[in-house]
Amino acid sequence: MNALSINIPANFIFSCENTLARYAAATSEPAKRGILDRQTLQGINWAIGFCKSLDTDYMSDAELNHAIRLTMFRGNTCPVFRG
Repeated sequence: MNALSINIPANFIFSCENTLARYAAATSEPAKRGILDRQTLQGINWAIGFCKSLDTDYMSDAELNHAIRLTMFRGNTCPVFRG
């Protein structure tokens, strides 16, 4: 198992992009739903954008929690980080 720390923005982005790649490679809707679990495609993309906007080597607990929440967000507009 790869023990990448997800509080490093590049590692979090890698994890999200890996999920998107596995989703794109899935051949059936049940497999795609299984890959996403409770996450949404839009939410994952918002989380990637949020992490790319950070100018830090490590995310704070608040930033990490926000990024994780973004991956599961089901609204129409991206929630703002209020650190």
